Amino acid sequence: MGIWTRVAEHDASRAVIAAAASRVQARRRAVQGWVEPEAERGEVWHLAEEAVTVWAMPDARSVTLLDIDAPARYGDDPQGLRQLLAELAAAAGWTGNWRFGVIDGDPLLASLTGIPDARRVATKMQLDVRDAPDPVGVGLQPMDDADYAAYREHADEEYAQERFAAGADPSIEAARNTAAAQMIEMLPDGPRTAGQLLWTVRDDEGERTGILWVAIRDGFGFINDISLDESRRGQGIGTQALRAAAAEIRAAGLDVLALNVFGSNDDARRLYAREGFAETETLWTAPIEVPSGS
Repeated sequence: MGIWTRVAEHDASRAVIAAAASRVQARRRAVQGWVEPEAERGEVWHLAEEAVTVWAMPDARSVTLLDIDAPARYGDDPQGLRQLLAELAAAAGWTGNWRFGVIDGDPLLASLTGIPDARRVATKMQLDVRDAPDPVGVGLQPMDDADYAAYREHADEEYAQERFAAGADPSIEAARNTAAAQMIEMLPDGPRTAGQLLWTVRDDEGERTGILWVAIRDGFGFINDISLDESRRGQGIGTQALRAAAAEIRAAGLDVLALNVFGSNDDARRLYAREGFAETETLWTAPIEVPSGS
C-alpha cells in the first residue's frame, strides 16, 4: 500500500505529537469532562499514500498506540487498518503486543478490538459524586501503622495477581516487580503520604470490614484500592464503602470519583455500574499481526 516513514525527531515530530496529544485530550474531555496531561513523547510514523499518521510508544515487549490519524473511510474498514498497522510493525521492527485505549468516538482504535486474542486489560469508570447517596452502616477510619502493615502484607500480591490475570504483565514475576515498585512510588511515606487517603472501613459496631484507598488528584478523587474482608462480602458493605468514598470527595469540594477495573473483574464492573459509575475508556492488548502475503 505504500512505504511507512518515521517523522524525524525535531520540530516537525514534536508538532505532530502535540497535535495528536491535543486530539486525544479532546476525546477524553468530551467523555469524562477532565483530562490529565499526555506525555508528548514517542515515535511518529507516516504513510503518505494513504494519509495515515500513527503516534506510538514502543518498548521491548509491546507498542502503545496513542493516536491514529487516518481518513474516515478506515473507520468502516477495520481489516484495512489492521493491515496497515501490520505493515507498520514490520517496517519499524516491532513485535509483541499492541496496547491501546478506546474512548467513545474513536472508531479507529475501537476496530482493533477485533484482532484475534485481543484482551480487555482494564476499564476506566467515573462517578459524579453530587448524585451519590449517603452511606449507611459504615464509617471510614484513617489507617494507623498497624492497619497499614496488615494491608501491605497482602495488597502487593493481590495487585500483582490482578495485573497478571488481566494481561498487563507477561509473567507473575514481572507483575510482582511492577506492583512492588508502584506501591513504593505511590506511598513513600505509608499512610501519611500527602494526597493519599487510606482508611479502614468499619461497620456501625466498629468492627473492621475492609480497606479503602483514595488518591486526590488534580480536580478529582481516584480509588486506588477497595477491598472487603472475605467474611464480610455479600452484605452490601462494598456499596456503602463506595458511597462513603463519594461523600469524602464531595466534602473535599470535588465532583468526580474515578477508578480502573481490571478486565477480568466483571463482578466489580457491574457493581460500579449499579452505583452510577460510567465507563469512559477501555484499555486493550492485542498481538501484533504479521502482514498478509509476507
